[in-house]
Amino acid sequence: MQERRPAHAHRHWRQRLNAYDLILISLGLFVVAALIADPPIAILYGLWNIFTHTGHLLTDYVAVGGVGAALINAVITGLCGVGLMHRSDAKPNGAIIMALWLTIGFSFFGKNIFSMAPILYGVWLYSRYQREPFRNYALVALLSSTMCPIVSEFNYSGLFDPLFAFVGSGLLGILVGFFIPIISAATNRVHGGYDLYNIGFAGGIIAMFIVAVRNSLGLPVAPTLEVSDGNNLFFAILLYVLFAMWCGFSLFDERRETILPDQKRIAGHSGRLVTDYFLLYKESAFLNMGIMGIIGTTITLVLGAPLNGVSIAGIITMMGFGVFGKHPRNCLPVMAGAVLFACVNQTPLTTPSNIAAILFCTGLAPISGQYGWAWGMLAGVLHTAIVAHVGQVTGGLNLYSNGFAAGFVALVLVPVILAFRRGKEET
Repeated sequence: MQERRPAHAHRHWRQRLNAYDLILISLGLFVVAALIADPPIAILYGLWNIFTHTGHLLTDYVAVGGVGAALINAVITGLCGVGLMHRSDAKPNGAIIMALWLTIGFSFFGKNIFSMAPILYGVWLYSRYQREPFRNYALVALLSSTMCPIVSEFNYSGLFDPLFAFVGSGLLGILVGFFIPIISAATNRVHGGYDLYNIGFAGGIIAMFIVAVRNSLGLPVAPTLEVSDGNNLFFAILLYVLFAMWCGFSLFDERRETILPDQKRIAGHSGRLVTDYFLLYKESAFLNMGIMGIIGTTITLVLGAPLNGVSIAGIITMMGFGVFGKHPRNCLPVMAGAVLFACVNQTPLTTPSNIAAILFCTGLAPISGQYGWAWGMLAGVLHTAIVAHVGQVTGGLNLYSNGFAAGFVALVLVPVILAFRRGKEET
């Protein structure tokens, strides 16, 4: 007689798959898509162009290296991130899942392994200086790659002797990586957790000082704008498949009956730092991730904007933060305010700067979640109004420039909200 298997045996393979494994499966999808898009020789040539590009804002790696190369660049940085987490023995949580997807998303838009390496090493040196295990800083290390253009622009701008540029860019990256954990800890207190892109705020401050010094020395950062178009169908299919996969991954939660109720619970959070949906709701949070990605993709297409490196970075960022602070209820009002202002400002609605602002303004989602949709809309309006201007101050050297702008919006708007609320209570 055949031995009867335990009722729970069919769940073993799901239990063995953790969040890192699911990210690796997603990167496998990117590899397949890359090979469909371009032949291997074209991908290798495109990767060379990506690795030797300045990479500062706005640089779309799809325009620089092609669709296949941009996808493989995302795979390489994603593998690096997952490997770093494994090596440092960092257990999966919402913040780490978010940071991995943020790194993958910006690999279409300014990040590559060579510009990341010096910064990661700088953070490692800081952990050694503090005599703490690197896993305590692994999250900051990943997020600090917002400063990648500081390395690549210095190296490939053509302003310096090649050997000096190579050595100087590496040393500058190490220096930035060493100090960014210190500065980011301080900036979080400035905006009170209402800017989800806190490292972007810290990175913007560092970049502002670097640009000021360079301008004073007669070494300005030349602006750039390289964006692609014409790949909407390909990327739409890829992104919708990816997000459908993550919606499906939510079924790995053994408490399947709680998946939908958990979405209501997630929507009840303001999203203010630190709100970790993965620690609170486990795999149920993956459904929210998939939904956020679908919303970002759909809004981009409805607005008539291209799916390129800039918009894909914004969409994947929305997805990543779907496990760490964002949900439709706190994001849609902010996006509505951003769209409203983008419709009336002097630039066409679908310009890269407007689309980036519309997608990345969701870093201010906690304001909407905490104080209501009206304040959320105002946050979106203010964010879209100032993001282009603060980007000029940082010279495009801070990839999370929207985080820099969001920090100022939160710094100004939250005290105003609190003042109005106190006034109403007194009356």
